[in-house]
Amino acid sequence: MVDTNSRKKKKKIGFAVMKETIGPLAVGMSDDHVVSQLGMPEEKSDAKVWGADKMEHQFWYYPTKGVEIGMIKREGRQDVERIVIKDSCDYKTQRGIKIGSSAMDVHAAYKDAINPGDSRPGKRIVCGTVYGGIIFDLQNDVVLSIFLGAAAE
Repeated sequence: MVDTNSRKKKKKIGFAVMKETIGPLAVGMSDDHVVSQLGMPEEKSDAKVWGADKMEHQFWYYPTKGVEIGMIKREGRQDVERIVIKDSCDYKTQRGIKIGSSAMDVHAAYKDAINPGDSRPGKRIVCGTVYGGIIFDLQNDVVLSIFLGAAAE
């Protein structure tokens, strides 16, 4: 039997964690704000309507900055839906985690938000859920990438 209170709590934590920033970036930011912070993207994907939500999605890539941003078009404007940092990006989460931080650092900073059911020891730490939260991908217990947003529809 699935504990619905536990699932609701994880979902609530995930949406709270999604309000955090990574450096100057946040889910919900306008496209103009992103451009003011990072400049024009070095590359953009084609805009496509996804079957899951019937909305237009596009990815903006800043490879020299180690940033990828998922945009969604709502009511005629484009907003940030997801953020991924990796490689040489030196941005930190609001709780001080960055690329190169240890798994122990993540556990200390996010102990109240970690979802052990979605996490994979040594490989991935999920805070909130894959439906909304922060995902830290690891290699050798070191943060390799940070994802903020909804990884699953």
